[in-house]
Amino acid sequence: MGTREHEEYPTVRTPAKSTRWRLCGFVLLIVCIVGAVPWTRQRLIAGELLRTEPAQILKNPALLSEAIRIGRPQYQRHCQSCHGSVLQGDIARGVPDLARNMWLYGNDPVDVERTILYGIRSGHPKSRNVTDMPALVRTGQITPDDARDAVEYLQSLAGEPFEQAAALRGRSVYYNKGNCYDCHANDARGITDYGSPALTGPIWLYGGDRKTLYQSILNGRHGKSPAWVNVLTPVQIRALALYLVAVPRVSVARN
Repeated sequence: MGTREHEEYPTVRTPAKSTRWRLCGFVLLIVCIVGAVPWTRQRLIAGELLRTEPAQILKNPALLSEAIRIGRPQYQRHCQSCHGSVLQGDIARGVPDLARNMWLYGNDPVDVERTILYGIRSGHPKSRNVTDMPALVRTGQITPDDARDAVEYLQSLAGEPFEQAAALRGRSVYYNKGNCYDCHANDARGITDYGSPALTGPIWLYGGDRKTLYQSILNGRHGKSPAWVNVLTPVQIRALALYLVAVPRVSVARN
C-alpha cells in the first residue's frame, strides 16, 4: 500500500476569521437598514401625497413642504426654460406669468395638475384644446380698421390712454362682429374653461401695447404646453402642481 502524497483535510476556521466574517455581515446589515430607511420614508411620503386631496395639502405645512421639495427640482428640470427661474413667464412667447397668478385655466391645484398631465394643444387626446385665438383679420371676419378700433377699446378697459370714438366702435366689434366676448367674457376678464386670458391688464399674456394687441387680432395666437403624463410619475406631477400653486401664494404673503 502506498502513502497519500496530497491528502486533503477539512479547513478549520479560526476564531479570528470567524469573527471577521460575522463583523462584515453585521456591517452589511447596518448598511442595508440605513439605506432602506430613506427609501421607506420616501414611499410613505409619496403615498400620503397621492392619498390626500391637494386642497388639504395646501393647509398642511409639513406635507406641503415635502411636495415643494419634490416639485422644485421637477420645475427646474422641465419647466424653468419656458416659465423662468421665478415663474415670471415670457411675454414674448406668451408664457403666462405664474408668479403674478396669471392662470389661464385656474389655479386650483387639481386644474393645474390636469394641465401638467395632458398639456395645452400638446397633441395628447386629453389636452386642453377647446379653442384658441383665431386670426380675425386674416380670415376676413373683421377688417384691419375694426382691429385697430378693438385695440382702442381694450386700451380703455386697461385704463390706458385711448381714442374715445375709436373705442366706441371697438366696443361694437368686441360684442358683435368680432364675437370676442364669447371667449373672453362680457367683462373681458377671460374664461378659465377656455383658457382665454383677461384683456383688462395690467398683466398680459403676450403684451398689452397697441402693436402687440393688433398682431394678436391680425394673426391669432396658438400657445402650447407639453404633456408630462408619460415623463413624470404621479407623485412628481402632484408635487409639481402644488409647487406651482404654493410658491406664488407664499411670495404674495411675504410681500
